[in-house]
Amino acid sequence: MKKILFWPLLAVMFWLPLPEGSKPEWAMGILMMLAYGLALFWLLGYGLNRLPVTLAFQKARWFHVGFILVTSWLFIQQLPLPADWVKALSPLAWDIHSQAYLALGLPLPELISLSIDPFSTLITALLTLAYYLLFCLCLLLIDKPEKLRTFAWVLVISGIFQAVFGSLSTLSGLETLLFRDKTSYFGVATGTFVNRNSFAGCMEMTLAVGMGLLIAQLNDRPSENWREWLHRTLKTLMSNKVILRTGLAIMVIGLVLSRSRMGNTAFFSSLMMTGFLYVICRKQLSRGMIVLFVSLLVIDTAIVSQWFGLEEVVERLEQTAIERETRPNVATVTLDAIGDYGLTGSGGGSYYTTLPAYHDGSWRGFYDLAHIDFLQFPLEFGIPAYVILALMVLTAAWHAIQAMRLRRSRLMIGMGFTAFMGMLAIMIHSSVDFNLQIPSNAVYFVVMMALALLARYMPTPVGKVRQ
Repeated sequence: MKKILFWPLLAVMFWLPLPEGSKPEWAMGILMMLAYGLALFWLLGYGLNRLPVTLAFQKARWFHVGFILVTSWLFIQQLPLPADWVKALSPLAWDIHSQAYLALGLPLPELISLSIDPFSTLITALLTLAYYLLFCLCLLLIDKPEKLRTFAWVLVISGIFQAVFGSLSTLSGLETLLFRDKTSYFGVATGTFVNRNSFAGCMEMTLAVGMGLLIAQLNDRPSENWREWLHRTLKTLMSNKVILRTGLAIMVIGLVLSRSRMGNTAFFSSLMMTGFLYVICRKQLSRGMIVLFVSLLVIDTAIVSQWFGLEEVVERLEQTAIERETRPNVATVTLDAIGDYGLTGSGGGSYYTTLPAYHDGSWRGFYDLAHIDFLQFPLEFGIPAYVILALMVLTAAWHAIQAMRLRRSRLMIGMGFTAFMGMLAIMIHSSVDFNLQIPSNAVYFVVMMALALLARYMPTPVGKVRQ
């Protein structure tokens, strides 16, 4: 039964980015139904004693606590509560509800919510629950190294498809998404995403998975002579390493064609930092690692990327400072809002509703997202819930480091590399963007956290897990 559920999980991972990152409401609905359905079938199998609980799932107990606390809080935010409670916990939310009912000529009801946009908060709560269930399913259904490798390959294939689709759509001039024509970001690759930066975020994580698979295939034992080195090289050229390496080059091309400044910066920065951390953890720098990093940083950037417009990315990076001077100061007013809603938050998904009250006249229209995940989460969820989320990410990063440092299995070491690099890349990118507000990218990020635990605790024939 575990195999029966494992294949649908792989299909879900490939599907999620296709409908514009699962951002449209109908795609969110499909995401939730798939996650809830798979979880229900797993519970059925567990009830029939057909499905066991894995070690990685058991070791994730603090992650379970964190997910449950945050998800429960989001449901509480949108529940009708006594008005006096809301006034005590969030005076500004109480005041906004009061003004809204006053404008309608109605008295304030006895029950109101902490969220100023209860429906959006309910959707956010349901999505967060789906993310948690997919996190659990990864830990429960990926119980063998062979399954972990297959799962990683599916993520890489998903990234290659996005890169090929986005590149061909741009270079051919068709400018289309999978289900409709583009309405923005003409001339740059966006894959099946609406926004190039969301596409770049997907590339960052799938490239990290590809890097982990390559590291899993490295041979740390030095060659005794040039004949052995030549034999290994020829053997590599005839193996699936070439396919994987070609896939990485394709994804790098797609990333460069996105012209995403922070996407490219986040990828190469996270690759360098994680590579440096890898050397520290393993206390060695093999020839294979040197060749791998040099090929990525020199061949991809200096040769392949030049053909597809790396100079335009550099030009955009040079213009960043000028654009910052003229960009609306949304971050500052968001910080002001966090000061007002710090304890309970304004409600998950309520940024679009919250921001107009802080509009200082420096921009036109409305922002539905903060363009900085590090500000949107504390505003909507509240600082206590944000701290829980931050601790979960830091703990996952620690497990990834421990996997690189302690595991003997090359696959587990590689997946530890993947998890740390993928999370680090999105954290860098999130400082100026909203990748974690895109459902498919949020799921892939949660998967990176799950991979950290799997890399740390999955038993392998190579040796026992070191605690």
